[in-house]
Amino acid sequence: MTDPMTDTWHEVIHADRWASSSTLWVEDGIEYTGAQAGRLAAMVEEAILAHGPARVVSIRSPHKLGCFAGQLGAWRAGSVAVADDHTLSGRDFERVRPDLTLEVRSGPSPTVEATAPSRPRLPRDRIPEEVVAVNFTSGSTGSRKAVAVTRGNLLALFGCRDLDVPGGRDPDSSGEAPVTAGSFATPTYDGWWFDTWRTVATGGRVVCLPHVNDDVFAWPDLVETYGISRLLLPAAVITTVVEAVPDCVADIPWLFSGGEQFRLSTYRRARQAGLRGRFVNLYGPTEATFATHHYRLPEDFSAPTIPIGRPLDGCRQTLRDPGEGPPDARELVVHGPFVCLGYLDDGVVVHRFRDPAGQPSYRTGDLVRPDGNGDLVFAGRLDGEVKVNGMRVDTAALEQRISTLPRVLDCRVTQDERHTVAFVRTDPAALDDPSARDRIESVVQDFSPAIGVRLVGRYPVKAGGKVDFRTLMDRYRQTEKVDET
Repeated sequence: MTDPMTDTWHEVIHADRWASSSTLWVEDGIEYTGAQAGRLAAMVEEAILAHGPARVVSIRSPHKLGCFAGQLGAWRAGSVAVADDHTLSGRDFERVRPDLTLEVRSGPSPTVEATAPSRPRLPRDRIPEEVVAVNFTSGSTGSRKAVAVTRGNLLALFGCRDLDVPGGRDPDSSGEAPVTAGSFATPTYDGWWFDTWRTVATGGRVVCLPHVNDDVFAWPDLVETYGISRLLLPAAVITTVVEAVPDCVADIPWLFSGGEQFRLSTYRRARQAGLRGRFVNLYGPTEATFATHHYRLPEDFSAPTIPIGRPLDGCRQTLRDPGEGPPDARELVVHGPFVCLGYLDDGVVVHRFRDPAGQPSYRTGDLVRPDGNGDLVFAGRLDGEVKVNGMRVDTAALEQRISTLPRVLDCRVTQDERHTVAFVRTDPAALDDPSARDRIESVVQDFSPAIGVRLVGRYPVKAGGKVDFRTLMDRYRQTEKVDET
């Protein structure tokens, strides 16, 4: 009997678009057709087959198109594609144990160079055949992990109707024009699947945007030239752009927020800056491919916290009594085809995300509570309590309390071996206002007098767009040393 899922996957990776002369991809000022991407993928496939059957292939490229076409070629060769924009560590590679590494360069003269590892190859059947790619977690709640992504996971994402948006510039239009998506996510970030593969699989095209730290001022020209209708950004990046250069996203009709909690203060700033586009708050752990929940913000949103919303089409949820934490909060458990296969380590699947009946299921460790409309609101982590001088402190509750204070835009509490610090992002005037600091410190004292406070105008972010807590703590420790001398 023919497997319809396999047939659909075959249609995606062998579609007519890989022979099309239409623009599929724009990167670094160069337009690439579907045929050009297809030829680069064919070079990758040929290189893999020339070195024997490789179950896991590392696709390394400084170009997004190199990672994208490399994934396509690896899938055609029956391999697991591990995309790497030269940011993965040696420990990351130990998690997946690639059989072959390909250095892929796009551009006018594309090249593919192969390197076989010195260690013997592991058996091909060490990873189930349905696995086609790997996500890497950010490591914000522990050590960084490798997550096995299946073809079924990606096909569920491609077919999710709740992620559809009109293709035109008008967010209220009902036109059927193909979507042109701005691509910000790196290939190791799970937003990559939404930025690139879902866009192409549904007939759209991809325009790669320079990083915020490179040339954010190039965004408006790209939006105008190619009619970008949708852009996914980490919440911290949306905050930076909205506060500093809102014109750079003013003409994008749909802005998706992901990766971290989308703050009400950012949404208010966006409206104050005259941004009229639609905002969608996305939620989902890396272990569930890309996202599991969504909330489309109405124009007149006024609640104190932006919900994570309701399950996406194809996702299911259960709310589990955690046995600890706030009395009205429940642990969110997600189920369905978006849930990945499990964790990889040393080249094999070491833990599967399944319930007792063997169905895809993942306990997120996130606490939620339903609001009055039935939408879920994030209420912290099951492991969100930390010990400060022997006393347990609910960091989510502390962050929420501080974020409601006047002139406070956001709060993040983090801890290392010696310090627990509330980093509070305020408007510029509050940085030198003693009364604003006093209000903040008073709230922190209610939780623990041992928690430090730092007021900041902006959070540093990592390449993937999430807040760089290590840099924040490094800066705090440096100032502590100065204060102690």
